[in-house]
Order: sequence, then C-alpha cells, then structure tokens
Amino acid sequence: MKIFFCGATTEVTGSKTFVELPDGLVMIDCGLVQGPDNAQELNNSPLPFSYSEIQHIIITHAHLDHSGLLPRMVKKGFAGKIFCTPPTAKLLRVILLDSANLVEEDFYSEQDVMVTLSMIETVEWDRPTEILGASLKFLPAGHILGASSVLIQSGSKRVLFSGDLGRSDDALIPGPPECPKVDAIIMESTYGGKVRQGDYHKELHTFLDKISREQRVGIIASFAVARAQMLMTLISEFYQRHPEEKVRVVIDSPMMKEASRVYKQYAHLTLKKDHLKEAMEEFEVLEHQREWETLKKKSGPLIILSSSGMLTGGRIKRHLENWQEDSKAILFLPGYQGEGTHGRAFVEGQRQMKTGEDEWLTWTGEVWNSDAFSSHADQNELLNWVGNISKDTHLYLIHGEQESKDAFKNALNKKGFTNVSLPHRGTTLII
Repeated sequence: MKIFFCGATTEVTGSKTFVELPDGLVMIDCGLVQGPDNAQELNNSPLPFSYSEIQHIIITHAHLDHSGLLPRMVKKGFAGKIFCTPPTAKLLRVILLDSANLVEEDFYSEQDVMVTLSMIETVEWDRPTEILGASLKFLPAGHILGASSVLIQSGSKRVLFSGDLGRSDDALIPGPPECPKVDAIIMESTYGGKVRQGDYHKELHTFLDKISREQRVGIIASFAVARAQMLMTLISEFYQRHPEEKVRVVIDSPMMKEASRVYKQYAHLTLKKDHLKEAMEEFEVLEHQREWETLKKKSGPLIILSSSGMLTGGRIKRHLENWQEDSKAILFLPGYQGEGTHGRAFVEGQRQMKTGEDEWLTWTGEVWNSDAFSSHADQNELLNWVGNISKDTHLYLIHGEQESKDAFKNALNKKGFTNVSLPHRGTTLII
C-alpha cells in the first residue's frame, strides 16, 4: 500500500488521505477546511490526483470536516462509489443538504448533493468488503452515531485509519473498542495534548437548576448533530429525576430536528435507546414564524436549544438579538469554540456580534463555556486505545494542531512507542 497525506496533517479540519491499492486509488475522508481565513482558497485548491483517478471514497463519519467536500468532488467529475456505515449515510444527507445552503452555489448545489447521496454504498461494522484488490472493514469508533475506524488489508499488510475517536464515557455513544493489531495506524490527535476537565453532568445540572430557581432565560448554542441529541437526552433525564425543576424547553434548528430523526432511527446503537427516543419527542420544536413571534415575548424560566454551536450562523443569532438586553439571561456554550468564531470571541470576553451590514448586537447577559461535553477522546483515552498493541507499531499522527501532535508524540514515546511520525501535506509512505 502507498499512502499519500493531503489534508488535516497540521490542523483539525479538511481530512483527506489517499491510499493506492493493488487495483486503484481510494480516498479516506473528504472533508472541508473550516475556520482559517484562507479556508475557501484551501477548499478550492487542486488535489494531488485528478478526480477521475480516484476510484472510490471511504467516509469515517458524517461531520463536515470529514465529508463536506464530497459534492464538490462529484461536481468536478468523481464517479466512483462512496463507502460508509448506514447511520453515516443518513447523517450525510442532513449535513450535506444544510451545507449546500451555506456554500457558494458555484462550489456545489443541492442537486450536486442529491447526486452524491445516490453514489453511497453502505457497509455494516465488522463486515469485510472487497475493494480494489484489498479488504475494507469498518470498526466502531465512538464519537458520533455511525462513526468508524477503517481497516484496510492488502496482502499481509494491515493499516488502520482511526477516524475521530470517541471518549470512553460518552452519554450516548459507546466508546471505541481497543485498537486491533496492525502494521500501521493513521491516528487522529485532536486532543492529543489535552486531558479533559470538568463533569458534563454537574455543569449541565448547575445550568438547569439556575434557570429554574432564578426564573432565567437560558440559550444553549449547540452543534446540530450529536451534541444536540446528547443534550436533549441529558436534559430529559434531569427532569425525570427532578420534575419540580422542569421548565419549557424549545428546539429551534431545522437541522437539529432532522438529525434527531436519524438518532431515533438508530437508537439501538446508543447507550440509551429507550430514553433517547423519548427525549427526541419530549421538547417543543419551532416550526413556524408565528411560534417565534410568540416565543420572543416570553420571559424565564425558558431554555432554548439552537445552532450553530460556535455562533457562526443558524437561528441562534435571533435569540441573542431578542434577549440581548436581559442581563440575567445565560448563553451556554457547551463545546469547542474555534479560533476566529463569534463563540471564541464571547468566551474571551467580547460581547458584540455583527448581525447585518450595519447592525450589531451587544450581549449583556452571562456567558458560560464548558469543554466537558467534547465527543473526542482526550490524551489518556487515546493512549488507552493503543495500550495493547505492539510498541513497534508505526503510528502516523494527523488531525491535530502541531502543539497537540507534538504533545501526543511525547506521551506515546514515554509509553514505549518508538515509531511515531508526524506527516505533513505531501508526505508519502509505503506499507
């Protein structure tokens, strides 16, 4: 096998790796670059191979930084199959259709997305599939619904692409099983330099209790896929245990609603299959403008769950505008806030946000932030995942900022791993 590193080598978005198999070329993940000022330029930059050379694409999970370039590939001439698990296929529909409304139409359109979806071939976990003279197997990775590591075997050589690995104590998704014995691992290092702090149960309960006791308005900015379903389930569980504290909860995000339908369909793959279904149906969903007109006149106690999770778009802005003068309102940011986003600015103390060409809002309420809700494995969990494999295994760290990769490499070296490399864009290796 020959492996070409292309995207997410020194950053955490834009995942793209190419693998030359006996009978052709496959691409592992096909993600959009998100965040940096030159993201659009990077997403439009040429790939090291022509679209017609790439025979198939394998998607580890549905997040946009791993899948968001798929319709662009199709628009440009990719005509092969797209392999993923069944839940990932369902979430791709939700995420890519939403993305088509956010990118420039000449980048890709809704029609490009529909063509892309028709090219998907689903594969269940642990079921070997022949692909270009090699064997492909998806393995559970935790993280979000349907997320997988990808095991490719060609002849006697076995290479594992970790994908994004989940935490061991996620509220909804089972943690990944330990890493199988392989010759090489292309491994994510998003939180390779970090040990998670905080307790998501305690932090969410503190928030819910404060909203109820002090009759406040709470606005939760959440990622529409995975984080929202986790929060809805945890809130529902809290109210079952503390019915006296239950307040009105409103969901205001079409994408969140669609993703919740997928989670309900595949609830049997989660840790809370019965309660998740109940939670997805328990809370009020805003459907029409007249419902919003009524809601925006309300005072607390009230909780609104909306997106986007980093305040970069979506309906969250109308809630911030509406309650910006309520000094008792709480904006809760239970997730990573990327550099350059409004969410990061709010966490760092800024309180103004541009909402139009010459329009700004000034948030006067409180801002709460937490890293405890992350669905990524931290350094200790990443180390545990590779804990039982040979210390001679070759590890190639990607999907992490340079500082995280360096820290994780040092941690692996201390555990006795001697073959740890940090590839860059353009690095090529032969297994």
